[in-house]
Amino acid sequence: MSLPDNSVWTRVEVGLNALAVDPVGLGGLWLRARSGPVRDRVTEALGGLPLPLKRLHPSIGDDQLFGSIDLTATLSSGKLVERAGILAEPAVLVLPMAERTQPGLAARLAGALDQGTGHCLIALDEGAEPGETLPEALTDRLALHVDLDALPWGETDRIVLDQTALAAARDRLPRIRVSASVLEDLTLLAVRLGVHSLRAPMLALRTARTLAAIAGNDEVGVDDLTAAV
Repeated sequence: MSLPDNSVWTRVEVGLNALAVDPVGLGGLWLRARSGPVRDRVTEALGGLPLPLKRLHPSIGDDQLFGSIDLTATLSSGKLVERAGILAEPAVLVLPMAERTQPGLAARLAGALDQGTGHCLIALDEGAEPGETLPEALTDRLALHVDLDALPWGETDRIVLDQTALAAARDRLPRIRVSASVLEDLTLLAVRLGVHSLRAPMLALRTARTLAAIAGNDEVGVDDLTAAV
């Protein structure tokens, strides 16, 4: 997704604000950046999202994701005791070294996003080569894509999310209207760009509605749509 302004950091800030308004609807953020102070400025702002943060790792197992039997508690109590998994409650799932995600984990996380159970994924892609990247099963489900690899520290700033303004935008979001002409423009653009996935235009529309809500508008405008594609 492209966000307003030529500044990469402005796109980051606008993207995080959009994600704070509709984390589940937008799916999450694919952040391509090496570990370091520039990326840290983004991850430090994740605490402003309206869901608890839960950290994953590329080798995480199904028992940690979906839960398992607590053997110690079961043997001690004499009855079955289950341990809840990370996916049991809505959360912002932070996945470092996301470029190492294997197909099995990608499918499980994609399923969790598709189920609409309240999860949002922050994929921290540290790949150094073009082939080292997040699996398509996940990139296809995340509305926000940002590459910070070429961004110097001097072009960044501390990100502060205005919780009062974001709460107002969150309240306004369900009432944002989308005209038939906007839908037609989005469809034509997808065709011209050769976009085959249905998710891409759907996520673009969700993003446009979120940006309109943040701007205090009642209807998606051309600027919102332009920023979202």
